[in-house]
Amino acid sequence: MRYLLHKTQLHELAGRQEYLYDIFQMYFLPGQPEGNYIPLMPMGTSDPDILFITGHSNTVWNYLSAWIDRVPEKTIVITSCLGYTFRHFASKKEIYVPDLHKTHCELHSGEPYGFSFPISDAELNFYNATGDIGARLQCSYVRLPDKEKK
Repeated sequence: MRYLLHKTQLHELAGRQEYLYDIFQMYFLPGQPEGNYIPLMPMGTSDPDILFITGHSNTVWNYLSAWIDRVPEKTIVITSCLGYTFRHFASKKEIYVPDLHKTHCELHSGEPYGFSFPISDAELNFYNATGDIGARLQCSYVRLPDKEKK
């Protein structure tokens, strides 16, 4: 499991680490940059085969275009606008996005919710959901269909 944070979001690092600790009860530390992204790596067991990535749709798209064949995780959870555009990658990985019916992934001030970074509805839902990581994903994100399948 990894959580990718775009270099323009580094000012959110501490808040994102707290968010991840609350959810997974594991500390996440920055790793070696991958393009314009900094991976946050869990200390200890990281069983779920999931990559979380946040950012503007063009930065996420650029990362996936360059790195998709090197991403070891089977599942990618994207918190970004224009989620349906990432269907291009669904033939290679299981891709989850916030909502297929909205073009924008609106962010709210995290302060009223106890977070020190702007947060999306999907991230709030994931945080508040119960159950294992799979159940939390089902409550918070939508899996993109493989564009190759009809």
